[in-house]
Amino acid sequence: MIEPGSEENRTPEVHRGEPVSSPIMEASEAPVEDEQVLTKRGKSMLRFLIALVIVVLGIGGYLLIAQVNGGGDSAKIQGKVALSAQELKDVVAAKKLTVYWAGPQTGARYTLIATTPGIVYVRYLPGGVGLNDTKTLFRAIGTYAQKNAFNISQTAGAADGNVGFISADGNSVFYAKGRPTNVYIGIKGKDIQVEVFDPVVDQALGLVLVRGQISLVN
Repeated sequence: MIEPGSEENRTPEVHRGEPVSSPIMEASEAPVEDEQVLTKRGKSMLRFLIALVIVVLGIGGYLLIAQVNGGGDSAKIQGKVALSAQELKDVVAAKKLTVYWAGPQTGARYTLIATTPGIVYVRYLPGGVGLNDTKTLFRAIGTYAQKNAFNISQTAGAADGNVGFISADGNSVFYAKGRPTNVYIGIKGKDIQVEVFDPVVDQALGLVLVRGQISLVN
């Protein structure tokens, strides 16, 4: 139920008549590189280290931003990304999901939650706002895998305290008299039940009554 990351090396001088130094020299006898060469080498190393730090920070910054913004395909099905209508359709198609919604709403964006097999939610964000708002209630459509959804919904509609009927789309619809903000639809010929929630009384029912309004995201 819908709830309300180059150098030069100095060669040791060899004096005539004197033996050439052994390859293994005392530290004091070892050739000493020109100070200027050392300076150049140090600067090159410093530049390299700076460049490396920049690259590392760049990658780290990208991952951090992606995390904060909920970037990545997985975030798109975890309700962490505000999607346009086309982006929603693209994700649904890419993930091969069966998802119902109430069609696009002017100026709205959408979140998609599909982390549990057989359960998918589309949440409407009027004006594109409300992504991180967990207190305000927004329109949401739930799609549930449900065997014999049509018959189950029809039976529920006949229960005391509920209202049931067959919609213009030929689906079985019911809702509780005390909770008309949540309307359930048993899709004819499919093992799918859809829940339409809207915080404004009668809005959910109004959507269900319009032929073709509750449809697949495709």
